[in-house]
Amino acid sequence: MTSFDMQGASVSVLPLNKGDVTEDIVALIDKETTAPAWVGCDVLKGGKARPSASEIPEVAGAAAPGAASGPVQLPPVGIEDFSGLARTALAAVSAALAASEPLLTKYDTIVGDGDCGLTMKRGADEVASRLAAGSLRLDHPSTMFSDLADAVSASMGGTSGILLELMFRKMGVSLSSSTSSGGIAASDLAEAFRAGVDAVSFYGGAQEGSRTMLDALFPASSALTGGSVSAAAAAARAGADGTAAMDHAEAGRSNYLSEDVLRGTPDPGAVAVAIVFETLAKN
Repeated sequence: MTSFDMQGASVSVLPLNKGDVTEDIVALIDKETTAPAWVGCDVLKGGKARPSASEIPEVAGAAAPGAASGPVQLPPVGIEDFSGLARTALAAVSAALAASEPLLTKYDTIVGDGDCGLTMKRGADEVASRLAAGSLRLDHPSTMFSDLADAVSASMGGTSGILLELMFRKMGVSLSSSTSSGGIAASDLAEAFRAGVDAVSFYGGAQEGSRTMLDALFPASSALTGGSVSAAAAAARAGADGTAAMDHAEAGRSNYLSEDVLRGTPDPGAVAVAIVFETLAKN
């Protein structure tokens, strides 16, 4: 999809039920055209399955020499009552993001597509639902972030949902291989968060100063390393507020808006990040 100069793919699904209207739609879809991006398609009739639709059995590859068998052994957690802390934090953050939907929608209506608030709320509601159902594995940060990535993937659309999923997956993988002698500590969480932020930047193609959520994520990450959650919250808020003074963007729909439209309105994704860290600082 090239409308935002970003890499991606789009799949449209159209159910074709029997009926006169459907036959008209099919006739129009199959009609010859000179449109360069609407190429003809192969139509299979007779009930036979297309070769490309045939299921291919998975072939298990041979284990690499020296590879461990059985479940992956995760490093111990050195944070006291991590499960309880995680439950409290996730519940508070989910509620805060859901409550901030009107504000985020207001900002995104001005400088974006208008769906940031709803997207964040969908993700927050999904996390809250899974938290209540007990389907989030909170006993270890690696599995927790992996499950958060699944929740985001299942509920959030748009670029922000994809990038947040990548961030959580990167954090989970990073924590699964921690070598801290006393078990995973707060400093390891900070390092994993930095790795996740770097993944967002790498795959999203934006940097700090691009007028995106990275303008809050990067400052928060820097403050969290060797600092506190309160310091990260202050840095994230300063970064989010700073986007209101930026007169241009380097990614997303804001990239196509004029300086007059952008100036004075903060990036909603960055504001969402600030809300998350401010909520964490209070809990």
